[in-house]
Amino acid sequence: MTKTDILSPADVTKLIKTFYDTLLLSSINHHFVNLNLDTHLPRIESFWNATLFPDHTYAQNLVEKHMHLPLKKEEFTVWLGCFHETVDEHFSGTNADITKNRASSIAYIMQKKLLKD
Repeated sequence: MTKTDILSPADVTKLIKTFYDTLLLSSINHHFVNLNLDTHLPRIESFWNATLFPDHTYAQNLVEKHMHLPLKKEEFTVWLGCFHETVDEHFSGTNADITKNRASSIAYIMQKKLLKD
């Protein structure tokens, strides 16, 4: 399979859908099984579209949105591993690298702020 870069909102939709399919099979799936994905996934897609494409906007606070979750340090590693694996499986290029780097930053910042470590 030839991989392309993440070049459009349709690519972001593919990324997020396959990423959440992976999360639902992971050891941290308990955070996602009761989530209304019909409303959640468009928000996540909006965030990643705003990250990659300047004509998109996202105005929610990621840390605030996750404050209520009983997260553990090792769960951030699982989340990030699933994310990187999904990107690498389907995409290759500058935007794919930007997306993985941004995900790494998000995992680090959220871990520091939510776990206070």
